[in-house]
Amino acid sequence: MFKKALALSLVFSCLAPFAQAQEREESLVMSVGDSLRRNWNFTLFNVVSQANMKPGKKQTDGRSQDSYTYISMNYKVNADEKFSLRVPFIFNTAGQNEYGDQVKSETMLSDVHAVYSMYDLGYIGDIDLSGNAKVYLPTSTFSQDSGLIAKFRAELYLEYSIGRFSSISYGIKPDYYWQSRTASFNYDMPQFDDGNYVSDPRQANKQASLEHFVEVVADINKYFSFKPRIGIEEDWYHSSTIEGIEPRHVTKAFYQVSVGIRPVRGVSFLVGATNTTVLNSYRGKDIAFGQPENTQYFVMTNAFLF
Repeated sequence: MFKKALALSLVFSCLAPFAQAQEREESLVMSVGDSLRRNWNFTLFNVVSQANMKPGKKQTDGRSQDSYTYISMNYKVNADEKFSLRVPFIFNTAGQNEYGDQVKSETMLSDVHAVYSMYDLGYIGDIDLSGNAKVYLPTSTFSQDSGLIAKFRAELYLEYSIGRFSSISYGIKPDYYWQSRTASFNYDMPQFDDGNYVSDPRQANKQASLEHFVEVVADINKYFSFKPRIGIEEDWYHSSTIEGIEPRHVTKAFYQVSVGIRPVRGVSFLVGATNTTVLNSYRGKDIAFGQPENTQYFVMTNAFLF
């Protein structure tokens, strides 16, 4: 039995892909907000997710769900540029997590970040270019414990429009982590009753990440869109001579199937599932795609507030 059922790093890693995926959805909401306010407006983003149970684990109670939420304060510079300040929180409900452990309800501050958005970076033929630049501050406990100074992210989107809503797009998102040290201690690593940790609590800090994907938006009607997405996520980790930790590079492939819902102006939803497979060998196991335990279900909400 575990003394500590929830590893904070697990919550962050589970919600990160969905938090990153929200920018394309938010642009539809922002277009409504821009038409209603000349300069300042506020938008809401929320994603709720739940992962399948891990192999050998059985659900014997109600499941815990994780959510990532922020209110964004936005300033429209002109028709193509916007600055935003976002204060996000992570909240998990009480219940059984994917490892079969009981977790309590908990609310945590995530990393506050500033965003510069450029909706018109030009064209390559009929392909529209847009992008974002983001700076994350270490306001979460997880980032502070790992010694993060700041994280920098650039996002570039190449979109070919098909009709009013339908499109095919390519996105690329590099991250750079400015760390105060190359390794840290995972204080949220679960422990057995005898005090031993489940695995080595020493961990290498992340140095850089890269996500790139291709997404198709197939418009069904003015209310619904079908959105399949495939992509690659890569993470590079520091080495640590003092801790005896070797540098590490992890590559993951993912596919996502979702339905976009636009019931009224200024509100949109995305409902779907994502399956992620680690392409590196893990504990001698062969790579297997589409495993149920690697699937997460989510509901994403974007809304214009005022």
